[in-house]
Amino acid sequence: MIAPIDPTTYADALARIQALWNAGASQVGHPDHAEFEGLYAALTVYEVAEGLSAPQQQFQIDTLDRLQWFVGKKADLQSRKVRLRAQYDAMLRDIERNEEHLDWRYAAQAEQVLRSNLGKGRSLKLLTGTVGLRKSAARVGATDDAALLQALEAAGGDLATVIEPKINLTALNRLIKVEGDVAYLVSEGTVAELPGLSIKPASETFFVKAGKEGEDQE
Repeated sequence: MIAPIDPTTYADALARIQALWNAGASQVGHPDHAEFEGLYAALTVYEVAEGLSAPQQQFQIDTLDRLQWFVGKKADLQSRKVRLRAQYDAMLRDIERNEEHLDWRYAAQAEQVLRSNLGKGRSLKLLTGTVGLRKSAARVGATDDAALLQALEAAGGDLATVIEPKINLTALNRLIKVEGDVAYLVSEGTVAELPGLSIKPASETFFVKAGKEGEDQE
């Protein structure tokens, strides 16, 4: 049962319903669908009472024509996001090229001037910003993961403790199938009782994709 929304709980309710939406709880069959529906109804009642939104009866997506309108609006926003990202990426690349050229041309000279003017500290405050030397600790890395892994395993002792196994979830999902909210071992047909194993039931997620002329419907 969802408690009535008030000004003190409104922000938290909005955050919660957004999280539920992102998790696919708006779809029938999702474990949290009932909570989503109840919270949506409670938010609608509060927003209408407070004048934050028009009563839902004024406009609803209840016909194919209105669904077409909704999909068109979503598609337009999606295409605008794509164009904006492309413009942003192009502008960012241009800025990065300018910065790289500036560093190539002047960074070595700037570092020399800095070092000659440093006192006991490692940075110098100027009117336009701060310039300094950032110290990085010495460290090792890997040029050949397989060779280093083999060497660490052979060395044993403390060196072997740095090896961390990683679960291949793609392969694990081929060995285990989920029916409802229960996981079964494919090879044996028995329940997979594995500590730390989480189960995500199958679900459907509502989506809108911008259409292209001549494109087949999914």
